[in-house]
Amino acid sequence: MGGEGDRPAAIRLPFSARGGAGTRRLTLGTAYDQSRGRVVSVSRRSIIAASGGVLAAPFVLSAARAQAWPSRPLRLVIPFPPGGAQDNVGRLAAAKLQERLGQQVIADNRPGASGALAADIVKNAPADGYTVLLGNISSHAVNPHTLKITYDPFTDFTPVAMVGSQPNLLCANPSFPHDTIAKLVAAAKAEPGKIHYGASGTSTSPSLSMALFKLRAGIDLTLAAYRGAAPASTDAMAGHIPLVIANYDSLRALAQQGKLKPIAVTGAKRSPTLADVPTFAESGYPEIVVDAWAMLFVPTGTPADIVARMHGAMNAALDDKDLVERFETMGVVATKMKAEELTPYVRAEHKRWGEVIRAAGIKAD
Repeated sequence: MGGEGDRPAAIRLPFSARGGAGTRRLTLGTAYDQSRGRVVSVSRRSIIAASGGVLAAPFVLSAARAQAWPSRPLRLVIPFPPGGAQDNVGRLAAAKLQERLGQQVIADNRPGASGALAADIVKNAPADGYTVLLGNISSHAVNPHTLKITYDPFTDFTPVAMVGSQPNLLCANPSFPHDTIAKLVAAAKAEPGKIHYGASGTSTSPSLSMALFKLRAGIDLTLAAYRGAAPASTDAMAGHIPLVIANYDSLRALAQQGKLKPIAVTGAKRSPTLADVPTFAESGYPEIVVDAWAMLFVPTGTPADIVARMHGAMNAALDDKDLVERFETMGVVATKMKAEELTPYVRAEHKRWGEVIRAAGIKAD
């Protein structure tokens, strides 16, 4: 060290001075003052101040961008038809986000392909924070194992915030005699494949809950796949099928009205709105703890400052007493997570349900 190559580089600047053309050498600590026509010294403090401004520029721009966002309405793409349990969660989340961001959040229902259609729409949207996906167990944990999807659940999206989760509820026609988990298991073992249950699709949270239950109980129940919880519950009430399982909010009112008899919930604990209904875990199957979760995602490449602001707004909304109470009536738990917890959670769900799907031989809907 210390040779010629270690000296500050000189800049040779051509100019005319003192009546003739020539050059002056500019090194670190000097500058050419055109008004004076000569090289002048520059203090170290001035250099540091100037360089600090250059280094700070990206942070200033980032902060300005975060403050400017959102300057127009956001679109929340919901992969379910209007009126269902997850749609209700999405619309409540949109309303509370709107309050905190001061900008309209429009719910855009795009059902189809178990959430793959909605995921594709958001994946291909500009990464500017204005298009958001209400992702779920199907779009991010199940579809990669059952469908030929055109998106990657991890590289094409950035998770923003968990919204909420709700268990699934297994109900029976009021006249069905095997109305506890113990009775149902005994009957299924006595007559394998004879008892039918309705669920939305083959790879949704409710149908996967039953697939896991059948594996752990060692029983054979026959799935009647429906296009939604409404037709499945209608057939169960009419006695066309003895059992139905769906997201809690889809069956809660029917159970409270006595139109269906609740057997068990897939949550970690009982729901306060049906406090007499046991969990699968209480009934001897501790692995049957399944939640239908909803999480906000944006396209990969969305500026981190915008993601952070949206995360903060959603988490603040989950402290809102009105939202918590409205969620509770639906059997939904307002679920706050730190930003760093989101991806590990989705990866764990992806792994868990991939194993169940392979073990049960589940195919795409």
